[in-house]
Amino acid sequence: MNTMKWLLKREYWEHKGGFFWAPAVVSGILALLSIGSMLIGVISSGNGKGVFHAGGSDFVSLKHALSSISPAEKLEFAQGLASAYPAISMPIIFTLGFVVFFYCLSSLYDERKDRSILFWKSLPVSDRDTVISKALTALIVGPLIVVAFALALSLLVLLTLMVLAAFHGLNLFGPVLGNANFYLVMAQIVSFIPIYVLWALPTVGYLMFVSSWAKTKPFLWAVGVPVVGGVILTWVNALAGSPFVLESYWKVIVGRGLGSVFPGSWLGMITETETNINPDNALSMLLANTYSLLGTANLWIGVVIGLVFLAGAVRMRRYRDEG
Repeated sequence: MNTMKWLLKREYWEHKGGFFWAPAVVSGILALLSIGSMLIGVISSGNGKGVFHAGGSDFVSLKHALSSISPAEKLEFAQGLASAYPAISMPIIFTLGFVVFFYCLSSLYDERKDRSILFWKSLPVSDRDTVISKALTALIVGPLIVVAFALALSLLVLLTLMVLAAFHGLNLFGPVLGNANFYLVMAQIVSFIPIYVLWALPTVGYLMFVSSWAKTKPFLWAVGVPVVGGVILTWVNALAGSPFVLESYWKVIVGRGLGSVFPGSWLGMITETETNINPDNALSMLLANTYSLLGTANLWIGVVIGLVFLAGAVRMRRYRDEG
């Protein structure tokens, strides 16, 4: 257990740019844009007029809007904030897909490229533990860091909004912080991680296997082969006038095989099962429907395929020529 802890720390230290700084930069940009736009709204409302002009359109000023809100509208507004405040952080969550994709693709290739594998193999650490530590970094450590940044950004933007509202006579602290959804939403977002681990496993396993096998240009092998293969099959199918539909190939081999590391890529499966999401409690319904994937063959077949690829990556790392 202590060995695995240090292996995970090693992966984090070596790839801090992707797992820490990428979401940190995206969070900073989103915070700047969100808070900046709110401050501009406050400044614009300082002219004492109920309406200000921008781009030829009329907008009710922030001060005017807050001063005219009714108690019922205040409660409804607070309930909406308590349930939907993490929406601002969705670009950070999406960033995770790119970070995990390129991390897995280079995780076992780079150590052979720079020959650092010779040093790591001289240590009393098995190939199995090394591959598992890299997979856990991609599937658990990365998502936890991204979720932490997403929640921190959401809370910062929400706090700024409530402070600005308080300066304009609208106290939202009680209605928002006293709403159970404010705390429940945090737990719900974290609860998506177990499904992400299972759903992303086939792509993580496949990319790590290619990373352990390819002697050069792992990206072309991992992405180019299935995509070019699909193009060739589609072209031959069209020339032959065959009624064979290649939609499943693009959907399963290319889409599922390469895109499962992107959070929310399983939403297509939820749509296929004709599950309706209640707009009044969207996140709770989405979480419940997401966990319904545990009862589908698609998820578990992908898990098995991912484990097979990881086993292949362990074997390739053990016997692959380091030169």
